[in-house]
Amino acid sequence: MAGFSLIELMIVVVIISILAAIAIPSYRQYVLRGHRTDATRALQDLASRQENYFFSNNMYTNNLSLLGATSGVAGQYFTVSVSIPAGSSSTDYLITATAQGTQVQDSACTAFTLARSGEKGSSGTGTADTCWGGR
Repeated sequence: MAGFSLIELMIVVVIISILAAIAIPSYRQYVLRGHRTDATRALQDLASRQENYFFSNNMYTNNLSLLGATSGVAGQYFTVSVSIPAGSSSTDYLITATAQGTQVQDSACTAFTLARSGEKGSSGTGTADTCWGGR
């Protein structure tokens, strides 16, 4: 008789299951790291907008709408906020992107920060260099 036996079919199913068990978690980690890029790009864009705002108004703002942005500027996986540190009298700013939704699973980089000085920071188990795109 021609055809496949049940044993042969089950062997193929087991092989496919093993490959899926390896590939799916790797793919998920790749996607989470890809979303980090959206957050860091949005922070750098907002820093540029802050500098343009400062050029016109001689002060920084903590109002995203004055910068032409919303809290969702980094996409659906991060919420962005801008703050003026206490005591700086609008001459400094800190932009923060905080993970939300499924991006919270990325425990290495749960939040990103960018200061006026250009200092890049992150929170989570990873280092700032790794979270901001370093290897």
